[in-house]
Amino acid sequence: MNIPPFAAIITAAGASERFNKGRDEKVKKEYLSIDGHTILYRATEPFLEIPSLRAIIVTCPNGCEDETAVALEDLASINGLPFLIVEGGKSRTESVKKALDALKNLPFGFEYIAIHDGARPYVTPEMIIRTLATASVSGAAVPAMRVTDAVKRLGSDGTISENVDRTGMVRVQTPQIFRAEWILDSYERVSEDDDFADDIEVLTTAGYPCSAVQGDESNKKITYFKDIPDAEKQIDEYLDARAKGRHSAEAVRRMRELMKESD
Repeated sequence: MNIPPFAAIITAAGASERFNKGRDEKVKKEYLSIDGHTILYRATEPFLEIPSLRAIIVTCPNGCEDETAVALEDLASINGLPFLIVEGGKSRTESVKKALDALKNLPFGFEYIAIHDGARPYVTPEMIIRTLATASVSGAAVPAMRVTDAVKRLGSDGTISENVDRTGMVRVQTPQIFRAEWILDSYERVSEDDDFADDIEVLTTAGYPCSAVQGDESNKKITYFKDIPDAEKQIDEYLDARAKGRHSAEAVRRMRELMKESD
C-alpha cells in the first residue's frame, strides 16, 4: 500500500477542566503516565511508526512548552522530522488554527493532515493508516462507532425532554484526517470567536464531505480522574517535582540578575 505523505497535529492545549474538577491545584492529564509512558507520549508515538509522516506539531497551554517537551520524553529527538511545540489559544479551534499556521511555514511537502487528541493514548498505527487510506480516497475521514444505547436529550431542569432517534448516530474519535488544502481552507474561514466541537465540524461547516471508518472502543479518551488508575499518587509526585523545578528556575534567574548587577 502506498501511504501518502502527511503531517500530524497533536492537540494538548486544553485546561483538563473535567479531569481537575474539585481540585485546587490543576495538572495537565496529558503529562501523567500510563504503564511507564506519559499519555502525551502514547498519543504521539504511533504516528512516528508510519514512514510517510513529514512533521509533527504539538499544541500546549501558554507557558507550558518546557513541561510539554518533558512529557514527550525522547520523541522530538529520535528522528530528523520537524517536531514543533506551539502555544495554543483560548479555545481548541484557535489552538488548531495556530498549529495549522505553523505547518504552512514548513518546507516539507505533505498531502494530508491528521489531527489527534493528545488525551487519546490508545491510538494504533493501524487505525491511523486505515483512516488515512479512506481520507486519500474521499478527502477526509474520521473513526466512528455506531451508537447502540438509547439516546435522550435532557432539559434544563435535568429531566428527559426528548427521545432522540439513534438511527445513523455515531460517536466520533480521532485521528481525524483531511486533505491538506481542505482543512486549511476550512480554518481560513474560522474567526477567533468560533469554538467548534471538533475539526470535522469545521470541515463540514465549510461545505466539505467526510467519510467514516470503523473506530475502536479501546481508542478511548482520558477525561476523568478515574481514567488513570494511580492518578492521585502521580499527581502528588508531579506537583512536588513541578514545585522543585520552578524553585530551581527561580534560583537560576536570581543568580543571573545578581551577576548582571555585579558587572
